[in-house]
Amino acid sequence: MRYIVDIISRHAQEIQKYLDKGIYNSMSQFISAAIENQLALEENELVELKPNRSAQENLKFSISNETADIGILEKYKLKNIPPFNSTILPPAYLNLVFSSKNFPEEQAWLWGQINKIFAVKLGLRILHQLLATNQTIELDEFLETAAREAANIGDKIREYEKSNDKMRDEKISAALPTTDEKSLNRFKFQFMVYIRKDNLLDGAMALMRFCNVDKTKKKHIIGITKSGLMFSSIKNPVLDNGDFDLSLSEEESMFYISHIKENVKGEYQAMNWLLHQIEEGKNEREILNDQIRKSFGSIWGDTSEAVINTQRAGLTARMHELGLIEKVKEGIRVKYGVSKMARKLFFK
Repeated sequence: MRYIVDIISRHAQEIQKYLDKGIYNSMSQFISAAIENQLALEENELVELKPNRSAQENLKFSISNETADIGILEKYKLKNIPPFNSTILPPAYLNLVFSSKNFPEEQAWLWGQINKIFAVKLGLRILHQLLATNQTIELDEFLETAAREAANIGDKIREYEKSNDKMRDEKISAALPTTDEKSLNRFKFQFMVYIRKDNLLDGAMALMRFCNVDKTKKKHIIGITKSGLMFSSIKNPVLDNGDFDLSLSEEESMFYISHIKENVKGEYQAMNWLLHQIEEGKNEREILNDQIRKSFGSIWGDTSEAVINTQRAGLTARMHELGLIEKVKEGIRVKYGVSKMARKLFFK
């Protein structure tokens, strides 16, 4: 099917940078990847209430959970990773892509298409295992390994989710790649890290200050920060217990929130802002979009529906995964609520 799309000149210029770098072969490929990303975000927003299982279905669910093939995860269990403490310093704000937009650090959210924290956790665990006794390794080696291993692990999780009829909002595989090249690139450059031509860092792992990248002898090298190592070293339900029903433990969520508060100030302020909007009764998608446009549109220099909707969807997805907000379906509408954990942490 063929569509004609109008693109503003500023966006066209930004896209051309990625075409020049060879990350995408054509404008068509870039737009196709953007559509896939947006559909993934929208799917995460569509909450379906799971019907009660029959006794037979419950038995099937229990057996599937116990017999999930976790062999591929074995080498990424904490118990199989050698002791490691050779960390590097985190990137400064001025070295991150945020700074190129002239965003104040306290108002720079993570890009909305970063919709799952588990993908970053997996990348960190893979980096943790690859480093062994080294402080750094080549960036390309890490990215290729991380994308390949994440695709294999994602396949196992997707098999489990399919066999157990997981609804969209229950799936933890959403951000993990398939073996498709576009999907692998999306994972590497959106959830992991890369260095742009202007030497600024992009990608969730860097923006969250869990890794840093440097250029030495014409090669890019990557290392893990102290916070990245600490986050990697907390047991994870999927990686350490073979539990494909929960992407993050409460301990991981608590550490992540504490880390973000100290080191990624804009993201923490965004979470705090959103929770208080919900508490005031502004708890539906369209209402929140309006509030985001009023409060942040002028700062971002873009009040388009696509940008506002993407930013809201990504933030709510991350917060839902952390257990900070709840989603309730009323008819065809989704309303957000503040969780008990969020009340303890953000309302004092």
